[in-house]
Amino acid sequence: MTRILDANEKFVGKEPKFTGEITDNELASALTWYSQNKSTKDSQKFVSDYFKKKLKITGVAPVLKGKPSQFGFICRVITNGALLTGERKEWFEKQVAQIKEEFAKVQAEEVIEDIKKGPNIQDRIRMKADECIGELEGQIDDMIVTKFSKTSSPFSVFHTMSIKSVHLKSILEWSKKKRAEFDEVISTEDKELKEAYSNFSKTDLKKIIAYCDQVILDCNKISQTSATGRKPRKKKVKTPEQLTAKVKYCQEFKELSLTSVEVKSIIGCMQLWVYNTKQRKLGVYNASDAGGLSIKGSSIINFNEDRSIQKKLRKPEVILPEVLSGGKVFLRNVIENIRAVESKLSGRLNEDVILLKIIK
Repeated sequence: MTRILDANEKFVGKEPKFTGEITDNELASALTWYSQNKSTKDSQKFVSDYFKKKLKITGVAPVLKGKPSQFGFICRVITNGALLTGERKEWFEKQVAQIKEEFAKVQAEEVIEDIKKGPNIQDRIRMKADECIGELEGQIDDMIVTKFSKTSSPFSVFHTMSIKSVHLKSILEWSKKKRAEFDEVISTEDKELKEAYSNFSKTDLKKIIAYCDQVILDCNKISQTSATGRKPRKKKVKTPEQLTAKVKYCQEFKELSLTSVEVKSIIGCMQLWVYNTKQRKLGVYNASDAGGLSIKGSSIINFNEDRSIQKKLRKPEVILPEVLSGGKVFLRNVIENIRAVESKLSGRLNEDVILLKIIK
């Protein structure tokens, strides 16, 4: 005689569950309950669950459209512990064989299509996340079956499946939805909802909620690890021509026969001599480090503010030729020997400034 696991399941609103061989009357009663309480979508989910748990086959959903709901309901009865016999068993096995055959064809077509189209990254991410969620669901099932004597680690699933930050969105959504579901059972005053989960104690519900919380924490752990381990984006290096494209300066000053050096040669030089034709001031920019001077917009950058100074010339026609022809030793004391008030350079260039000389 078949044994009913829970006497309450005889009543309307409770799912019938059996162990061992099931009689025609018991099967008919069960199918009536499912047809009244479950939808076609539920039936297709029951088939997917059966193939996954009993046959270790996943992804059969695409071939289930048009299948009789009765088949899905019987899958559920068998998944819950019942055994079919005789003609019912033969009919059921034929349905299973047909689905396996159709699924094999779909897989073959998908492989050919994938070869034509190439890999779809988003689909791969989604499938991996769904597979991970299935494993997490399995851990919850194991906790329930063992009456919560078995502890489960979501992170071990993440580690085994090499879950990355790109997979976390779906997993987080699932865990938060699952948590909300069981949290509502604890706090609700709805008698029907409480009755539906009456096989769980309050302590059991809290353990499932704690598991969902751990999934969320482990997701955050993976997300943080990915962020800290990510290589910084390589900064795009601009050419000297690009850096100096917007610089404004005086290219030629005919009054003193002065011509500016190439503006791009400023990039990386250690010293730049300038002459302001309007203010009659001679100035020198000294680089602040071994990287040399550079340009941002229309201004000199990376110069030593204390050592980059200027002085006004009384006789520029005498001093400037000496600066142009002098070597490094001569240039060391040029500014110091000029009898005038010293002031700091701002870095800004304009149409009045001649780029006299650079020292690499």
